[in-house]
Amino acid sequence: MKDYEPTQEQFDKDMASWTMEALRDDGLYRHLRFRLSGGGFRWFDIVTWPDTLVITGDCETFTFKRLEDMFEFFRSSGSRINPGYWQEKITDGRDRARSFDWDTFRAAALADFDSSTEDMNPPQRLEARDELIEALDSEPDEYGAVDVLRNFSYRDGGPGAKVLFRFDLSDGAPDGMTWDFHYIWCCRAIAWAIAQYDAQKGQTP
Repeated sequence: MKDYEPTQEQFDKDMASWTMEALRDDGLYRHLRFRLSGGGFRWFDIVTWPDTLVITGDCETFTFKRLEDMFEFFRSSGSRINPGYWQEKITDGRDRARSFDWDTFRAAALADFDSSTEDMNPPQRLEARDELIEALDSEPDEYGAVDVLRNFSYRDGGPGAKVLFRFDLSDGAPDGMTWDFHYIWCCRAIAWAIAQYDAQKGQTP
């Protein structure tokens, strides 16, 4: 399975020189600050109180609610992140966890074309696919994405010729939505931060 972006490898490399400071550590009331060492300006905070965890700083801000001790909630996934399940626990705009990605939309549109044209004459199919790629690459914008598919047709000859392919959008078009990069970064940051906290406290997750 393809790893989420940013990948764990990318994230670990970014965090290699970050440090933790406990501004408050009183049972379920925690305020942990993580900062790039060496005088860097990058930072993020993890703040918890009963039933709530907030991550904020040089990243998106997300508030999660699930268990009295939210560290226990995030520890339950071990060292892995669980974006789909964790998204359900966001209380300040869970839709922000996903965003439009043109490459995702483009790949889904081409996959739809390929599955719908298996019986098409091979030379015509190749020509139609090339025309579709040209149309998709001409307007890589979220707001024009569906219009590209709605307006696309391949004809057997000139403009008045028979239409050999048109997208069937009766069940909806590909939405092009994927996990937002900043959300995945925050998920990895939470898991990493709790691991740093546990290591400093001498705890085994």
